[in-house]
Amino acid sequence: MNTLFAILAVSNAAALEPRIQSASPWLNLKVGEGQWLLIAPAATTTKEISDRLGITETPGVSNGIVLRVETYFGRNPQSVWEWITAKKGAELGSPTTI
Repeated sequence: MNTLFAILAVSNAAALEPRIQSASPWLNLKVGEGQWLLIAPAATTTKEISDRLGITETPGVSNGIVLRVETYFGRNPQSVWEWITAKKGAELGSPTTI
């Protein structure tokens, strides 16, 4: 089973967004301005995601927070809950570089 992460852009969300969009094979869903859900293979760490998106490794891309989500609850359109359920069980390919 894949792991769910939440990505929060603290600054420069516009620079972070294309990096998230091109982070194949990770799957993503924008849920708000500067807020994304991301699905990655179970062994992926928050540091790997932060490094690959350029939050930690590329000064000036964006300040942000990467959270590994173990449980969740809240109110959102049904499509968000369906996306999480479907993508946690999705077959992910091999990573590509950004």
